[in-house]
Amino acid sequence: MTEIQEPTKEDAFTLFEEIQHKFPSGTLGDDKWYLVTLSALVGVEPEHAAHLYTYLIDKPEFSTSESRQALIRSLREVLVKNISVQGVCKPLESLFSIAKLERPEDKDYSFSREKWQAGPENLERGEKWLKTIYAGDLSTSTGPFQAHKDFDFISRQITYGFYLSDHSILGPLDTELVTLAGIMIQNLPLETAWHLRGTRRVGVSMDDVELVQQCVEMVAKYGGTRLHKIPRVVDIEHEVTGSDKTEKP
Repeated sequence: MTEIQEPTKEDAFTLFEEIQHKFPSGTLGDDKWYLVTLSALVGVEPEHAAHLYTYLIDKPEFSTSESRQALIRSLREVLVKNISVQGVCKPLESLFSIAKLERPEDKDYSFSREKWQAGPENLERGEKWLKTIYAGDLSTSTGPFQAHKDFDFISRQITYGFYLSDHSILGPLDTELVTLAGIMIQNLPLETAWHLRGTRRVGVSMDDVELVQQCVEMVAKYGGTRLHKIPRVVDIEHEVTGSDKTEKP
């Protein structure tokens, strides 16, 4: 039997350096690469979120307690959003691995969804984000729900209303990049295609989407996972319509 070699902390740090080099930070921003990386890590080595946290807090930009608290708010929100994409347990594993390393002065006790309520406003916000991501393709994705109304409710009220349309911590671009990475790492062809389109529709260029996908593939290789079923942005580009094709974030 072939022995499985677990990636080491040194392997993780090498991965993070390579992703930083590959990621299109010049156009998307310096604070996006680790959000995408964490979202993908959740799918293959969720406890290695601890390595990412360790790597980040050694950087000069996270040298103060205030900056590390801001960082943890962003990382936590990546994990919260991934509950809707990858389920509860893997994000929890990532959260617990980070929590073991947090210093008391770096802990953030904010509660972003403390006042959340289901209802018309939540539904309206979720529908707005759904239409942003899916545009004219929404009925294709939601049509099967006509005979499966529980999934329609969950998609509109929970996945989009509660999780993905809340942009109070991670904005629209960050949210869609996190969503794309979390879906792509699971080797899901249909949903990856939807969110390749969605990433284009929030203003990310074709070239940058391709680089983001290559970063997710680097995480997959690190975790020993195949991504052989998923399309690339060039495969879905003809489905992206409107002026948002070329809009910059």
